Amino acid sequence: MPSQGKLYVVGIGPGCEEMLTLRARKVLESSDYVIGHRTYLNFVRHLVRGSIVESGMGREVERVKMAVELASGGHVVSLVSGGDPSVYGLASLVAELVYRNGLELDYEIVPGISALNSASPLFGSAISGDHAVISLSDLLTPWQVIERRLRKALEGDFVIAIYNPSSRRRAGNLRRAMEIVIEYRGDCFVGVAKNVCREGEQVLVMRASEVAESGVVDMHTLLIIPSTESIVDGNWIITPRGYSRKYELEVE
Repeated sequence: MPSQGKLYVVGIGPGCEEMLTLRARKVLESSDYVIGHRTYLNFVRHLVRGSIVESGMGREVERVKMAVELASGGHVVSLVSGGDPSVYGLASLVAELVYRNGLELDYEIVPGISALNSASPLFGSAISGDHAVISLSDLLTPWQVIERRLRKALEGDFVIAIYNPSSRRRAGNLRRAMEIVIEYRGDCFVGVAKNVCREGEQVLVMRASEVAESGVVDMHTLLIIPSTESIVDGNWIITPRGYSRKYELEVE
């Protein structure tokens, strides 16, 4: 009989070691196998003592099945996911696969610092209250659904964080999304955070009409659409919680 295995779905944060949680580090160091996309593995490779299995984009199901099989065979396995596994990561795929196959697998989701949480402070306080998170990737979600959700979030005057805004094959999605933003909020300012805490980090604020043609935005970029109550001052985006409506904020 094999020993009891376990599968960890490990969020590694934005990609710099100082934003890797202690729990994630401990799990990675103690795993027999660490599986993931080569981009994310490169951020944690130096911590791994077990075997590394890497693969490319679009092979998520294959990676998850391999991780489940190894864990079911008695191994301790870490499946690496960028940011937080529960935010456009691999947590849902693992949970769904285990559920649909009726598996009695011991697995744990190890949270990580999401792109949203690492990018927002770079603008000061872009996201302080109610907000919506939307991905522009239509690989798994039809564009009609994405557009409907974006419109509803804009109608609700949420601060909106946009993940996966553009790639070489679907630059048109970003262009269309910015047209919709302008339709509801005018040519508003947009926060652009690229390669947060990694080499080539860029933190910019530009008009919505400039975003699609800026040449900056790619899959490693997070966009923040302020609400109509947000204050934009240079590269700062400040979304008030409402204290000024209740308290005197003047400093003597």
